[in-house]
Amino acid sequence: MGPCLYRCTLQLPELSVISGIFKKKKDAEQSAAEIAIEKLGICPETIDPTPQEAQESLVARIAYIFSEKFLICDHPLSGHIRATLWREGDLCGLVPLSVIAVYDAKIFSLCRCINPEVESDPFLVISYIMRATANLYQFLATSERHLWIRRQSPYPQDIIESLMKEDDGSQECIQVAAIRIPSSVEQSIEDLTLHISLKEYYLDIIANELGFQDAANILISRSLGKASSETRLFFAAPKSYLLDLYSNFPNGKETLYFKGSLNARASYFAGQNIIGDAILATIGYTRKSRDLFYEDVTVRLYYRGIKILILGEDKKGTEKRVMLMLLGKTPGGIYKLSREAILASELPSKFTTRANWRGSLPRDILCMFCRQHRLSEPLFSITCHPFNTLSGLSGLSGSCPYSGVCPCNGSLPCIRYSVSLAVEGENVKEVIEVCDEFEFEVGLGAVVFYIEEVVTQMSVGQYAHFTTNLLTSDLIFASADDSVKMPSLLSSKDCCLEYEISLIKVTEPPEERMEQALFSPPLSKQRVEFAVQQILESHASTLIDFGCGSGSLLEALLNYPTSLEKMAGVDISQKGLSRAAKILNSKLVTNSDAGGQWTSIKSVILYEGSITNFGSQLHGFDIGTCLEVIEHMDEDQACLFGDVALSSFRPRILIVSTPNFEYNVVLQRSNPPSQEQEESDEKTLLQSCKFRNHDHKFEWTREQFRQWACDLAARHNYKVHFSGVGGSADVEPGFASQIAVFKRDWKLEDDVLKHADEHHYNVIWEWNRKIE
Repeated sequence: MGPCLYRCTLQLPELSVISGIFKKKKDAEQSAAEIAIEKLGICPETIDPTPQEAQESLVARIAYIFSEKFLICDHPLSGHIRATLWREGDLCGLVPLSVIAVYDAKIFSLCRCINPEVESDPFLVISYIMRATANLYQFLATSERHLWIRRQSPYPQDIIESLMKEDDGSQECIQVAAIRIPSSVEQSIEDLTLHISLKEYYLDIIANELGFQDAANILISRSLGKASSETRLFFAAPKSYLLDLYSNFPNGKETLYFKGSLNARASYFAGQNIIGDAILATIGYTRKSRDLFYEDVTVRLYYRGIKILILGEDKKGTEKRVMLMLLGKTPGGIYKLSREAILASELPSKFTTRANWRGSLPRDILCMFCRQHRLSEPLFSITCHPFNTLSGLSGLSGSCPYSGVCPCNGSLPCIRYSVSLAVEGENVKEVIEVCDEFEFEVGLGAVVFYIEEVVTQMSVGQYAHFTTNLLTSDLIFASADDSVKMPSLLSSKDCCLEYEISLIKVTEPPEERMEQALFSPPLSKQRVEFAVQQILESHASTLIDFGCGSGSLLEALLNYPTSLEKMAGVDISQKGLSRAAKILNSKLVTNSDAGGQWTSIKSVILYEGSITNFGSQLHGFDIGTCLEVIEHMDEDQACLFGDVALSSFRPRILIVSTPNFEYNVVLQRSNPPSQEQEESDEKTLLQSCKFRNHDHKFEWTREQFRQWACDLAARHNYKVHFSGVGGSADVEPGFASQIAVFKRDWKLEDDVLKHADEHHYNVIWEWNRKIE
C-alpha cells in the first residue's frame, strides 16, 4: 500500500486547469491556483511600494476620493461624502478626517507602508492625510483648528441634482439604540437613543450627544467584532491631540500623544486608546446599499461582548448559544465568535487532550481574531471566582423516584434549567436565563463547579432547587434581558441566584473519555510509556503487538528512542489493520523521504489472524504486548490466548494489561466517597458499577487477574510481576489499568521452533528501510 497522491482540477467560467501530482492536498490546490492565475494573465503584486511611492500614491488616492467619479460609486466613504452635502451653511461638504482614515482601506494600507507604526496607532493616519492634502491645496481645503477636508470648488450642479432625485425626499426620522461609556469607571454604562433624520449627517448627531456642535473633531475607532461590522466607538479628539497634530505636522514628526482622561472600558473594548466619554453604536454606510445601515446596541450586548460570548457546535453542526450563568465556558465543539460578540474572553481553565477538540484550539482562534482585527495580543490568566458553599439546597425531588441512572465522570448529562435573580425572604424574582435542553461532560470543568456537584447527585427524572451567592454584576447583565428591575434587585443585600434544574437523560461515556476525565496524561499514553520502559530495560530488538488494532502502540513507539529494530502487529480486524497500515506508512515513508534517522526501526509488518491460533511467523520475538485486548474476548478465549502465547509464541517478555474492575467505582462516580460510603459493603459498590466499554466481555478484579496470571506463569515456566498505570498500588482500589509482566530466562532450546504450523497469518502490509 503506497502513499496517497493528489491532483486538483479547477473549473472556472473561462478555463479549466489541472495541477500536477502531489503528496499533499494543499500543494495540489496551490498549484492549480497558480496555473489559473498565470493563464488569466493576472500579475499579483508581491512587492510593497517604498515610503516615497506610498506618499505619492496617497496624494493621488485623496484626489480621487474627492472626484465626481468617486462621489457616485458604491463605497462606504462615498456615502459619508454624499451625506455631508445635505449639511447646511458652512458645514456643507465638510468631510471629517477621521472618516477618511477609517472607511478607506487603501488609505490605511498606504499609510502603513509609510510608517508601520500605523498598525498599532491608527490615528497616525490622520496626520498623513493632512500632509498629503497639503500637496492638493489648489483642489482641497483644510482647517487649522478642526479635522476636516472639503473641495475648493463645489461638485457640478447636475451631479448634485441627480443625487437628490435618487433620494425619495422622505423626512423619516430613525431611532438607533446605542450606549454611552463614561470615562469614569464610577459612572454606569447607560442606554442612549440617537434620533437621526435621513436629511442629517449621523455623525453630527453623535457629536451633539458628546457635547459638540458638529463632527469635525470626532474620532472613530476600528470596527469591532467581524471585519464587516459597523460597530464602532465614537469619541471627541482631545485638545492636546489637536495641538500635537498641528505642531508636529510642519516638522514631519510621526508620533502623536493622547493626553486626557483615558476611558479604560472603551479602550479595552476597542484595543486602542480612547479618551473621554465614548458612544458605542452600530451605524454607517456599506457597499451593499446606499441607505444608512444601523442596528441597535444595548447594555446587555456590551456586557456580552466584554465578558463572555462563545458559540459552540454540536455533532450535527448546529449552532447553540452557551448559557452564561451555567457555563461561562464549554470544552466541546468548535469555538468561534458570535455575530453579537465584540470580544471573547473567558476560555476553559482546563481540558484534557487535543483529541477532545474539533478544529483550532480556543486560544489560537482568539489570538488569530485579535491579529486579523488589529487588536492587541490577548493576555491569558487563570482566575477563580470565589463561591460560598451552596445554600438553600432544597433536596432532590422529582416526578419519579430514584432511577439509578446517574452521571459519572465522562458521561454526558442533559439538563433543563432556569436561573433567576431573587431576593431572599421576599416574593421578588426576575428570570435571567432559561434552557430546555443542555448537555455537558462531567469531570472537565465544563460548567461552574456547583452545577456539576448538584447534577452528579441526581438521577434521571429528578429535580433540584437551590440558591447561590451572586456572580459579578457584569455577568448578570450579559445574561439577562434588558430590565428596569435588574439594577434595583442587584442593589439589595439579600439578592441571590436561584437555580432550578431537572436531569432529563444521561449518555454513558466511552471508556477513553471516562479515563481522560481523571488522568493526565491519558491511560493510553501511560501504557505506552510503561512498554517503552520495559523495552529499554530488556534491550529488546524485536516486538510483536497482539491485538494491535489501528496500530496506536506501534505508531507511538516510533516517537521514542529504543533498541527496537523490528516491529510486528497482528489483529483479526481488516478495517483496523488497514487504518494501521495507512498511519504507519505515512509516518515511515515521510521520514525516509526526508532522510531522517530518528528511529532505529528497520522493519514493520502487519498480520491478519487470530491471536489464539499459533503461527510460526509470530514465534520468538523478544517482547510481546497485549494492551487492553483480552477484555474484548470471551473469558475462555482470553485464557486460551495466555496459554498459546507462553507455550507457542514464547516471547522472552510478555506484557498484558486489562482494566481493574474495582477502579470503576472511582471512574463512574464524580465525587469522592464520603466516610459512610467508604465504610459500606465493597460488594454493594462493585455491583453498582458497569463495564467501562459496552464491547467488554468481562473485567477482572485484582484478585482474579493475579490468579489467572500466576497460574499461567507456573504452567509455562515464566516468572510474573504485577504493576499498573493510573492510581497507585498502595492506595485503594489500586491501579486503573492493571499490568502483568511475564518473563522467562533465556535458553537456546526455548527459541527453537518445536511446533508445526497450525495457522498461517496473512501479511497485510510490510515496510523495510531502504539499504543505501
